[in-house]
Amino acid sequence: MLCQNCQKKNATVHLTEISNQNVQKEIHLCDDCAHKQGLPYKAQFSIAEILSGLIEPLMGKAIGEMANLKCQNCGISYVDFKRQARFGCADDYEVFKEGIVPLLERIHGATQHHGKIPSQVNQELLHERKLKDLQRELNQLIRTEEFEKAAEVRDKIKKLKDKATKPNNSKRKK
Repeated sequence: MLCQNCQKKNATVHLTEISNQNVQKEIHLCDDCAHKQGLPYKAQFSIAEILSGLIEPLMGKAIGEMANLKCQNCGISYVDFKRQARFGCADDYEVFKEGIVPLLERIHGATQHHGKIPSQVNQELLHERKLKDLQRELNQLIRTEEFEKAAEVRDKIKKLKDKATKPNNSKRKK
């Protein structure tokens, strides 16, 4: 799409204005024309700026406390991590855990990677994964002293284990 103003360059700035009567006005400009018209925009964002924008609303007051943290191994500070969007060593995951966990939950919806399993993979792998997830859930419920829910999860684990030990009809002996 060409710039609506100069009709020479590709439009890279796209603005949509919506008024009270739901009337939309779209403007498509190149960087130069948008700059000449004084439109507020930024052509590129660094990964550090994006992460920083995600971290700060989640952390609130804790960000001030995190600012003083430094990794004993590599010397990187939390401020450096935010600026660079990169860790200095593997220990940083543990050192800056309080600032990373909310970020991961917001971006990925969880802090554990589960990945995908190809459809051809044996049911045993799915069974093992389910057991591990339930065991993790059980441990969390015990830590938070939710014993009734923990008992339910314990029973689910027992049923899954019993099911695994019974001979499977689909496996035939030759």
